[in-house]
Amino acid sequence: MKTVPQVEWQARVEQLAGSPNPAVLYDRERGLLLDVFSGKQLAADWGRIGAVHERRNAESGRPYLLLVRDDGRQLVLADVGIAFAPSTAASGPLPDLPAVVCFRDLAGAEGRLTHFLLDHPDEEPGPSHVALFLFCLAMVDGARAVGFDVSAEERRLERVLGELEARRKAGG
Repeated sequence: MKTVPQVEWQARVEQLAGSPNPAVLYDRERGLLLDVFSGKQLAADWGRIGAVHERRNAESGRPYLLLVRDDGRQLVLADVGIAFAPSTAASGPLPDLPAVVCFRDLAGAEGRLTHFLLDHPDEEPGPSHVALFLFCLAMVDGARAVGFDVSAEERRLERVLGELEARRKAGG
């Protein structure tokens, strides 16, 4: 049985998902959030949500919802999709790492790495390519930490890492 706050929080999520051109959809029957850009689903798990706050983006002024889980992890439902904190457990500290990232950020970073690998086949990767890879790793680890299935992203990053390592060995 859902508590009154949980019912109110769910209604806020449904309202956000029902806005024109939503970046997040909500399947009430299955209790799933859908990040439209990536197509990835995440269980809402209302029993683990400790609070939902309505906020506005300081730069754009657009509204978003901050879902705070009982374990302290947070999700942001915004016009960019479902956003979350990156995790630097495997990458170590990274300069200029944003506090919140989304799958659009991952796609952009992966796209830059893929461009380098495909369009510059004779170039050895430099520190900026390694930093970009670590940025991707922190995003994937952050997505996993909040409950997303990131097995496809992990496989892509393994291939990218293999290619970066092969080029470093070949070049020096």
